[in-house]
Amino acid sequence: MKKYFSPLLLLIAAIIWGFAFVAQKAAAVMPTFSLLFSRSVIAVLALIPAIILLDKFSKSGRKLFSLKEKKIDITKRELISGMICGGLLFLASALQQAGIENTDAGKTSFITALYVVIVPVYALLFGKKSPINAWVGIAVAVVGFYLLCIKDGFSIAPSDLLVFLCAFVFAMQIMAVDLSLPKCDGVRLSLVQFATMTVLSLLAAVVFEPLPSFSLIVSVMPEILFLGVASSGIAYTLQIIGQKNTPPALASILLSLESVFGAIFSAIVLSERMSAREYIGCAVVLLAVIISQLDFSEFLGKRASNKPSQKK
Repeated sequence: MKKYFSPLLLLIAAIIWGFAFVAQKAAAVMPTFSLLFSRSVIAVLALIPAIILLDKFSKSGRKLFSLKEKKIDITKRELISGMICGGLLFLASALQQAGIENTDAGKTSFITALYVVIVPVYALLFGKKSPINAWVGIAVAVVGFYLLCIKDGFSIAPSDLLVFLCAFVFAMQIMAVDLSLPKCDGVRLSLVQFATMTVLSLLAAVVFEPLPSFSLIVSVMPEILFLGVASSGIAYTLQIIGQKNTPPALASILLSLESVFGAIFSAIVLSERMSAREYIGCAVVLLAVIISQLDFSEFLGKRASNKPSQKK
């Protein structure tokens, strides 16, 4: 069961992010950077008590705040790694939002999902080889995302290029988390990540956007709270914890299921109906996840051991 615990956390994160598409659609009246700031600052506020409780029950000996010593217990590595992850997350989110404003959501979902393919390539650069089942799962996942998301011809417009760059940055964020986890506390890493995103979003909002009205903020507060607490605070923390014992390629496939769950929740909550082709796409992506969990090396090893030996 321990083997499947980390992938399960990533699957739960994907489900939360899938429902976040519904919340994001309702909160789209907010300026982009203001929305990013709102959800990230709420995530920080939600993570602080979570870390305090986890420190208490885990008996790790760590305390986030020490009034006696007047210090915050976050290591230098956690601080630097969290800032890098937060910067990448902010950049990826901003590129995606800038691109989606001038292209259709289906095409954006497919292009963003290309991080499933990019992550194993990045992993190779750091000497992390992905098993054959991950590569087969990736190939099947790409077919599934195509069936699910692409409705018209594929073209590279400036907006598509922005989303394409976003896929590369999301893949970098996944790899940055993976490389940081061995020597970092996952929840503290998440806290610094969102604190960094809060600062960057605030600076961008002040420079590029008008101040949203109080009535506008109140009108979308339920959506902002969900995006801040569940989508940002909980789901990204589950991503960090789940990635600790999950290969990067498999993690990227599981996390990319947010597109499938987004389509499902949109159909349920917003009454958006999928075509037969889109339902097939959902099934193909789920098949990709199943394939990625299979141990091909063990199967091929048994096949090899069952072959009769040749006489020399």
